[in-house]
Amino acid sequence: MRKILVLTLLILLFAHPSAQARKNMKIRSEKARTDSGQSRADNVKPDETAISEFDYEALALLSLELNPKENPDLVISLLKPYKKDENNKSFNFYSSLGSAYKNTEDFKEAIAAYDHALELEPNEPSTQYYLGITYYKSNDLPNALKYILKSSEQKPDHPGVIKWIDKLTKELDICKVPDTSNMKMVLDKNIDVNKEVEDEETRLRIYFTPAGGRIQVLSVNDKIYSYGIDSDTKQPVDYIIIDTDGDEQFEKVINSRGRFGVPTWAYTPVKQQDASPDKKRSPDKKRRGQARTSEGE
Repeated sequence: MRKILVLTLLILLFAHPSAQARKNMKIRSEKARTDSGQSRADNVKPDETAISEFDYEALALLSLELNPKENPDLVISLLKPYKKDENNKSFNFYSSLGSAYKNTEDFKEAIAAYDHALELEPNEPSTQYYLGITYYKSNDLPNALKYILKSSEQKPDHPGVIKWIDKLTKELDICKVPDTSNMKMVLDKNIDVNKEVEDEETRLRIYFTPAGGRIQVLSVNDKIYSYGIDSDTKQPVDYIIIDTDGDEQFEKVINSRGRFGVPTWAYTPVKQQDASPDKKRSPDKKRRGQARTSEGE
C-alpha cells in the first residue's frame, strides 16, 4: 500500500512539468531568441509547457517501476499526456506504453506505441516480438508472423519465438506450396547465389499473384527448394519457406532478410543420387555459399 501511495504521488508530480523543466525551457527559449534575433512570444500559448529529454526517460523508468503488466492503468495515466510530444525520443517510454496498452487489451493504441518505439530502435527484438503478439491478439495474423520473424533474426533460439512461429505457420497454413500454374511469370533466369565460387545453377522464377502479390521460386535442375512469398511486389518478400531435405515438405520458415544454406540435396544431380558413395560428388569439392532472397531483382 505504501509503495502504491508513493508511486501515485510521483505520478501527480509528473502530471505537471517540473520547475526545473520549465526553467530549462525558458533558458532554451531565451537562447533561441538571442541566436535568431527574433521574438517568438506571439506564437507561444500562455500556458504552453514542455519537459526535458531527461524527464521523458525518467517517466519511462518510473513506468517500468510501476510495472505495465501489473499496473497498466497507472502506467497509461503517467505516460499518455506525453505520447505525442515531438521532443520525446525515449524508446523505453513508448515500449512501456505499448506494453501497458496491450495489457488493457487496447491493441490499436498498443500497436501505435510499439511502432513508435521501433521507429526509435528499429532492430529491438523484444519489441518486435511483443508487437507480433499484439497483432495476433487483434486478429492480424500476417503482421503477427512478420514481426515474430523479425524478432527471430536476433533471437532464433528463443522458446517464445519458436512457439509463435510454429503456431502462426500452422494457423496461416504457411508451409502449403503455392500453386503458380495460373499465375503470370514475370522473370525466369539463372542466378548466382554463391558469392565465393562461380555458381549459376540456381534458377529464379517470379510470378505475380491475382491478389497483387508475388511468388519467388528458387530451384536447381527443376528441384524447388524455396519459395519467397509476398503480399505485394515491393522489396523484400514477406517470408520464405524452405524444403531442407528434399521430401517436398517446406517445413522451415524464415524472415525475408534471413540467410539460409542452399540445401545439399538440391545440388545433387539426379543421375548421381543412386550412385555409389565413392562416385558421388564430394560436398567439399565445390562448396555452396549462403543464399538469400533476391532483393535486388
